[in-house]
Order: sequence, then C-alpha cells, then structure tokens
Amino acid sequence: MRFTCTHTLKANEYGCLSVVNTKVDGVDGYATSDLFVEHPTKSGYWKVIGRVDDQIIHSTGEKTNPGPLEAIMNSDPHVSASLMFGRGRFQVGVLIDPKADHVFDPSHEGKLSDFRNRIWPTVEKMNKFAPQHSRLFKEMILVTRSTKPFSYTAKHSIRRSAIIQDYEDEIADLYDTVNASAQSSIQPPTDWALPATTEYVRTVVGKVMTHAVADSVDVFQHGCDSLQATYIRNIILRALRETTKIDTRRIGDSFVYDHPTISSLAAFASSVAQGTHDSATAGTTASARIMSMRAMLAKYAADFPAQPQTLLPSQPERDAVFVTGTTGSLGCHLLALLVADPKVWRVYAFNRPAKTQTHLCERQKSALVDRGLDAGIVDSEKVMLLEGSLTAEHWGLEKSAYEELHKSVTHIIHNAWRVDFVTKLESFEDNVAGVRQLVDFALTSLLPQPPRVLFESSIGVLRNSPGDVAFTEGPIESDLAAGTGYAESKWVSEQILYTAASKTSLNALVVRVGQVCGGLDGAWNAHEWFPTLVQSALRLGCFPDDDKDVNWVPAEIAAGAIVDFSHHVSNTTRTVHLVHPRPVSWHILASAVASEFAVPLVPYSEWLAKLEQAYQANKRDDLGNTKQDNNQDLRTLQLLPFFRGVAVKLDIARMAMGMPALSIEQAVARSPTLADHTIRQLGEEDVKKWLAYWRKVGLF
Repeated sequence: MRFTCTHTLKANEYGCLSVVNTKVDGVDGYATSDLFVEHPTKSGYWKVIGRVDDQIIHSTGEKTNPGPLEAIMNSDPHVSASLMFGRGRFQVGVLIDPKADHVFDPSHEGKLSDFRNRIWPTVEKMNKFAPQHSRLFKEMILVTRSTKPFSYTAKHSIRRSAIIQDYEDEIADLYDTVNASAQSSIQPPTDWALPATTEYVRTVVGKVMTHAVADSVDVFQHGCDSLQATYIRNIILRALRETTKIDTRRIGDSFVYDHPTISSLAAFASSVAQGTHDSATAGTTASARIMSMRAMLAKYAADFPAQPQTLLPSQPERDAVFVTGTTGSLGCHLLALLVADPKVWRVYAFNRPAKTQTHLCERQKSALVDRGLDAGIVDSEKVMLLEGSLTAEHWGLEKSAYEELHKSVTHIIHNAWRVDFVTKLESFEDNVAGVRQLVDFALTSLLPQPPRVLFESSIGVLRNSPGDVAFTEGPIESDLAAGTGYAESKWVSEQILYTAASKTSLNALVVRVGQVCGGLDGAWNAHEWFPTLVQSALRLGCFPDDDKDVNWVPAEIAAGAIVDFSHHVSNTTRTVHLVHPRPVSWHILASAVASEFAVPLVPYSEWLAKLEQAYQANKRDDLGNTKQDNNQDLRTLQLLPFFRGVAVKLDIARMAMGMPALSIEQAVARSPTLADHTIRQLGEEDVKKWLAYWRKVGLF
C-alpha cells in the first residue's frame, strides 16, 4: 500500500541531534520536511517525492502536492520540465518548459493553443490522478520564454522560488486574464427572455463542467465544485455587465449556489436582466427555507420498514461498529479509539470513493499520520475499510458484503457529512437520504437488538438562537436552523431520527457537536473558520478580541466522548451537546495569536470594518478596474457572510463570537471523558501547537 508521509529523526541513546526543531513523544527530533511515498509492493521501501515547503496552499486552504503531478507532466514527449503554481490562488496553473525541438514563442496565440492541445492528453491523465481542487484547466497552462529559461540546482532539480520569481508577472497576468475573460468565447443571449437565457446557461454549465447536465438537476450533486461554480458565476456576471449595463456589484456572490439547477439559474439571470428580480420572493427567505426543510422531512420521515420476523438467535458478545467518514480529523481519532477499545471486535470504516485513483488504505494512513496517530492501526485485524455511497444500492458494496454488515453491525456512528456553508438545502439531499438509508439498515438488521444509530449533528442548527439562554439537550424548531443548507440538512436529519425512534424500535442518539479544535498534536483543518480568521491577522494587521468564553473541544476528547455515548444505552435520551465542559476566555487564545504575529487586539467591529474594506477592494478587481492586490489570499473574504452574522449576535450571545450557550448535563452524565474533572482546558500552549501545524501545511 502507498501513502505519503514526512520523515522525523529522533535523538536516542546512541547519539543526539545537532539541530532540533520538534519533539516526538517528548524526545528531541528533527523534521526533515521531505515527503515520502511507500513502494507499492515492497514494504519498508520509500521514495522521496518532494518537500512539505513545495506544497501549494490555495486561497481555499486546500493543498496541491506538485511532485507527483509534475512527474506525470514531465512524461509527455513535448515537455522538458514543468512547474506547478497557485500559492494563495483559487486554482492551480502550470509552467511548461518545452523540449528543444518543440520550443516556440508563447506570445503567438495560435502556436500556444496548438501546444496546449498536443499536451492535453497528458494533462487529462494528470487530472485523473489529481485531487479535484488540483485539476488543471487548459487556460492555466503557461509556456516558458527563451529569454527566461528554467534554472536548475547542482542535482538538476528545478529552482522553484527563482523560477516563480522570474515569471511573477506572467503568472499574475494569466490569473488576471482568466478572471477577466470568464470564458467570453460563449456568446451571451441576444435577449434575456427565459428560453434564450436557458439555452445560454445550459451552454455555460456544459462547457465549464465538460459534460451535459439536465436542466432540473442540482449541479452540485453531479460534480460541480467551487472552482467551477466561480467560473459559471463570472461568465454570467460578465455577460450581464456587457449586454445590460447592470451594476453586477449588487448581485450576491452566492447566486449559483442559491440557484443550483440550470432552470433556476436561468430564471434568476433572466429576471435580473429584465429588472424583475425581487429578492423578497427569490426563494431564499426564511419562510421559503422552512417550507423546504419541512418538505424534505416529509419525504424522508415516513413508511419506516418493520423489523424482520426471522432474526439471528443471539446478540454478539462484542461490538461491531460501522463508522462513516474516518479520513477527517474527528474520524481519525474515532478510528484510533475504536481499534483500541476491548469492547469492539470489528470496525467498519466507510468512506466515499476518492475523486482520484488513490486507494482508501493510502488515504486513511496518510490522514492518520497527519493527525499524529499511528497509521499501523489500518492493518489491524479489527479494521475493515469500505468504499461506497449510502445512496447507492447495497451502498456500492458487493451484495455479500452488505449482507454481512446486516448480520454483524451493532453500532452505527454517522460522522461523514458534506462541509459547505454556501450551497442550499437541496444540494444536501444525498446526505439526508443517507441518514434515512442508515435508519432503514438498522431497522432491518438481523440482530435481536437493532444497531444503535449515533448521528453527529452540529450546534449550527442553533444558528438563529436568541443567545441569552442555554439550550437544553432536545429537539428544536425549524426556524432556529434556517439560513444555511448545512444547518438545515442537519435539522432535517435530526427530525428523521426523532420520528423513527418514536414510531419504531430504533435506538438513536443525536450528538450536536460544537467546535472541534486541534488536538494534542495541534492538527486542525486549515479550511475552517478559525484558522481562516487567524490568517487574516497577517493581512489586516489586527485580530478581534472578545470578553466571553469559548467551549471548543479538542479532537481526541470529542472522539472519546462519542465512543462513550455509543456504549451508553438509553431509551429516553435522544440528544446530547458535545462541547468542552471547562470553557476558557476567548481573550486568552486571542492574545496568544496577537502576540505571535505582533498585531494589536481590536474590537470585533474594527476588525470587520477592515475586512469589508478588503472585500470592496476585491470587488473592484473583479470589475477589472484595478490590478489584483495582496487580498487574493485573504481567505476570510470567502466567509464574509459568516463573519457579518457574528457581528449581529455579538452583543446578545453568551459565548464568544456569537456562539450559543448549551446545556451539557445529559452529555456529561453519559461520558466519563467529559465528566473527568481533570480534563484539560485550552490555553496558550494549544494555540502554539495550532500555529505550528498551520505553518507546516502552509497556511501562512
């Protein structure tokens, strides 16, 4: 099996290290920052494929490891060498140095287009291997000029920094050109009546996604990613700007997400162009959202199956746990704890298939290493890795494998969920349908006692709470969750479980998980809102302060509590809140961040005003009025609606950053992990570990 990892040397009884830059299990160590990949057939043999500091961190926080992708590009007979770029940008690009007999002047558009076409089969091969966020668009291929050849080290490896600096202007111009052109080869409609607009939008979506999509189908459920959504948005905005002279700055950034089908997007664009668009009736009001939530609930909370009449004679003595989403932070810690749990004899680790050709075993091991956990647990006889989809027949597994699960699974921990705070509820329907599939699976189990279903919801369902009361652990009304598709889908799923538990023998528990932060090793997903906020300190020159508390829970503690909940059987408790039982002041954590970056702490309103200024500067860039500035990698701009929402709740909320206060009596009563009075509080040392991890992955 192959997985990517880094190498750390440790001091030992035979010698010490002359240079120390880390500690491993309390022992001095030196992290080489080299990236290795294991030999596909010879265990214990490794090859260096690059360095951590070569990794490209995009404005989204996602990472591109250029080494393997460049190796594929370099195999093309027309290519001498290649260099991927895109640090701080939304998408990746590549600079190609052609072989001597294929050199040409890249300023000649015809020759450049021809060269791109010639190497495109290799690019397609690379794109099949690459993660979705690392896939290359044809427009993002640059070719070297004879006046600026690649420079090499004595070992004949390319000098990345020097080459990037040499081509800094060309790279900046390429991004400006791509952003400005917005695929302008697609002709706008001659009029914006609905039929013509629908045909236009259909063409745009088909060209960007490279395959046809039915007009009534949600594009995000058929492979559209955030990069493609941005392309679609920019194309339509440019067409509206050029043909109607509409001030497109008044159009919200998320309209593609708000109208995720060709039909709805065409209706939106047509109404905007003709001046008939009314935001009050645009289908995104609170009442419309609540109606959609209740409609989806009605669809998935009826006609539950009955338990089979013929059952196995006895319940297994030990547990077999089916857990979804084990490659994320919380999932990795859950997997590690379940493998170590003597009550558990089998862990079925179920994950979606990768969008690349990477094997699940490789992805799982890499994820464990990244969180400082033992990758060897994947080879435990307890662990069975499964790839599939909960909405597919037999979950995409062999029928025999699915039937084996039906005979053995005693507990279900549903940890996997799409993390997206922009798309509408309809784009989460596959997630909601997956919850119903798990309910039906449990109810039709062949065991005398159906599997207990533990669903990880989110405190995000309380997004509209008044903030001045501590919410008890129980069901809530739909209006509290309305506002984002993510929270709405979690609420619908909660209600499905409550309904099933009241009408059937299902034993279900809803765990509303609060903010999970970096654990003992500091690993905290750099895509999340707080790392994004921390990154802004460098660009905005300040960091927001608050005098209230946070109840964030480290990943290993959260996982421990969830395992506790899975073992505690109760027919009365249906909801628990998972947050830290010993909150800490935001000011303590914020002071550590501010000190690290030598920036002042300021009131939240002042920090938000600076962010709004950066947003307006970027809006001017989008209109082509100015050259892009350094705000391109300010990731907080992508979460501006979230941070605006925080400002509204800041004064009334009992917790920092507008977060709701939560009762945790039921959770503490059912979790020895949370009930432990010695459970550690967060502090300055945690912040230092988070910052070290974010530096390692290239956030700043």
